Amino acid sequence: MLEKIEAIEKALDNKSFLPALALALTLPDICGQIEYPNYIDKYGYRLVGKQYKKWFKEWVEIYYADDSGFDLNDKPKNPYFTKEMCYSLRCQYLHSGNIKINDFGKDTDDEYIYKYHFNLYINASDSIGSRWCSNKLINGKILKDITISLNVKELCENICNAARKYYTYKGNEVFKDNVINIIDIEYELNKNRNLYEI
Repeated sequence: MLEKIEAIEKALDNKSFLPALALALTLPDICGQIEYPNYIDKYGYRLVGKQYKKWFKEWVEIYYADDSGFDLNDKPKNPYFTKEMCYSLRCQYLHSGNIKINDFGKDTDDEYIYKYHFNLYINASDSIGSRWCSNKLINGKILKDITISLNVKELCENICNAARKYYTYKGNEVFKDNVINIIDIEYELNKNRNLYEI
């Protein structure tokens, strides 16, 4: 786990935001699978979305509290970047190559029809905004645009910080099956060649 976090941090240092984001979005998958191993369907398959969202809510949403603050359990009352949004971002980014998660809230209520926009930025802070115009009526309702913009570097850092805390909490042993070994063939050949030359 730590090697994945360090790889993300190195990518961020190199301003390689796309690979950093791709790897960061997999950390809740890894941690969710470890924390919630019993979230499986009747056929024995992981309930990936359920594991991912639950872990994200417990460990990462704390970084995204809006100005309403925290509840009595120190959880954000109204996070502006939620488990559903992150899971949708993960699916869109890793499977479709885009960040189109524009359906992360309710579609309509008594007064408004909502249209959502999601953006990732660098060199900017997170922002939440909404705008509406009373003369843009659709079926008698006002169209309201809501935009969430996140700093991609901070998003990756927040997920890494949560994963590092989780790793410390759980210990190295539970992550032993989540190691990726990449073998350097040239090194191995040279090492073996040197053994035979002695």
